[in-house]
Amino acid sequence: MITKKFKNQALSFSLEDTCFLAPSICVECITTPFPMHSHSNDSYEIHYISSGSGVLNTNESTYQITPGTLFVTGPELLHEQISTPDDPMMEYCVYLRVKRAAKKKKDSSLLHAFLKENFWFGQGTPAIYELFLQMISELEQKKAGYELLLSALLSEFVVRLARLYQMDAPAEREASSSFYGLSDQQSLLVEEAFLYHYADITLSSLAALVGLSERQMERYLKFHYNKTFQEKKTEARMSAAATMLRGSKESIAQIALFLGYSSAEHFSHAFRRYYKATPSNYRKKA
Repeated sequence: MITKKFKNQALSFSLEDTCFLAPSICVECITTPFPMHSHSNDSYEIHYISSGSGVLNTNESTYQITPGTLFVTGPELLHEQISTPDDPMMEYCVYLRVKRAAKKKKDSSLLHAFLKENFWFGQGTPAIYELFLQMISELEQKKAGYELLLSALLSEFVVRLARLYQMDAPAEREASSSFYGLSDQQSLLVEEAFLYHYADITLSSLAALVGLSERQMERYLKFHYNKTFQEKKTEARMSAAATMLRGSKESIAQIALFLGYSSAEHFSHAFRRYYKATPSNYRKKA
């Protein structure tokens, strides 16, 4: 289970007349419930769920959490977060503190849209997810100047949140779709690659097919299918294997060869791990 916590970071950034601190940025698998709690009157916690499911309970309502959910818990909001036992949430989280309150701004101020709310719940955008990934990467690698880059990423992060608050989510998704979004034709190519070419498709060949880098292709699959390339390929292979075992008289060795496995033993091991049964037993039961 992935858990990466970066706490007590000396990160700060300013927007308009407000200074922010970011003492904690993390990604973790939530296997135990977060009990009902609230933040101080100068604190905001931004949560993005990349996979898994569960519920968010506040003192007023209950919200269902699914992959792609984004929610912000602000000052004095009582809330608790509980994962579904067999499908725990993978959460990216940024904890912010307002160091100096902003001067009074007119209501159209972009920052005012963020500071005035102590709770927001909805769907995240590809751009916000990408910012989470970039921040975690910078904290892991700590290359020269990473603090400066993190401050810039955090500033953009709050701006994009404020746009969501101002009901600009459709425009935001359109503007950020260049990274994750593919045309209908390109998306169909991805679907067909796993449908017809699961035996020999590779990450590099799939990425080249639709004009993305391998890293972008992996993130596209994670965002749209909540699976890595290897998980998606295994799923396609195992689905085809089950169909062939039920509906054909091909030998295990022939099926293994057709699916692109180097040997019957390799295929049997993968099949048993996926279906908890050997190919022979699965065929008998079917």
